[in-house]
Amino acid sequence: MRNLTIALTFLGALFFSCAAAVADGPAEKSNGFSGRVSAGAGYMTSTDQLKTTDENRRIDSLSGDAQRYDRFIPMALFNLRYTFAESGRRVYFGTAPEASGRPRLSLGFVQPFSDGSRLDLSVFTQLFSEVWRDPYLTDVRRKETRQYRYGARIAYRQMLGSKFNLSYAFSRVDVNVDDIGDRFSELKRDGYFHRAILEYDLRLGQTLSLRPDFELSVADIDGQANAYTGYRFGLGLRKFSKSYQLMLKAAVGRNDYDDEHPIFSKTRDDTNYSVFGTFTRPNLFGIDYLSGTLIAGYRFRDSNINFLNAQTLFSGAMIGVEF
Repeated sequence: MRNLTIALTFLGALFFSCAAAVADGPAEKSNGFSGRVSAGAGYMTSTDQLKTTDENRRIDSLSGDAQRYDRFIPMALFNLRYTFAESGRRVYFGTAPEASGRPRLSLGFVQPFSDGSRLDLSVFTQLFSEVWRDPYLTDVRRKETRQYRYGARIAYRQMLGSKFNLSYAFSRVDVNVDDIGDRFSELKRDGYFHRAILEYDLRLGQTLSLRPDFELSVADIDGQANAYTGYRFGLGLRKFSKSYQLMLKAAVGRNDYDDEHPIFSKTRDDTNYSVFGTFTRPNLFGIDYLSGTLIAGYRFRDSNINFLNAQTLFSGAMIGVEF
């Protein structure tokens, strides 16, 4: 389960980077039931000491360099949808991506309008999410606990017939056993998240486009040392042709935390860098409902608290079935 959590976390980030581009790519089936099921395997190597893995369970110090660990991981995603023929309205259900990178089980409804815009409303809950009960314990085996996240999202695509996309998501997070929050009230992890994203689709031709975007996030967390305001700038590129689909996304962002971290005696500030990409080959092996996808991603979290610095590299391959 923990391996699948890590895999879906990075798949979520990769597919979030490319999700909007997919929506305007090759046309989906216009009416009735349709969907996609994808499965594959990946490889991850990381120095993130907050991730819940067996290799990362015991740490020796809060000030030393993080040890690198790696894993081969199974991966799976699915998306089911029903489109009404006359109105074009759509209902969908599946493992939708999220901006945070973690996957969520999402149920939603899409309403198209005559000007070409679309309103997307959904509710979601996060899947397979675990955190350490106390991530700052040393020389002992750290224990996991379940983290619950649920919320709602609204997205307005091609606003008023333009090339702008706007989305807002609101979610609640509850950590089941929050030992670090019991030790230090400033480090409680329950709370609310707000995230808004504005994106522009700059067409460079019929099959090529750039997608700059800006994200504003607010973490209204009970522990003030974990509450923050975040800003992120991203640039995506997509290329479609009959023989392949290429989607790339690079982003840089900053999280400014509200209060001093009681363990490290300083207020946390993170700068986050990421690069993700997918390369998809439709009609795999000459079968029209089969596709193959190569994925790769890199993340670097540069924090003023050395313990929280992290680099993560992920790569993998998946085969998808359309129906």
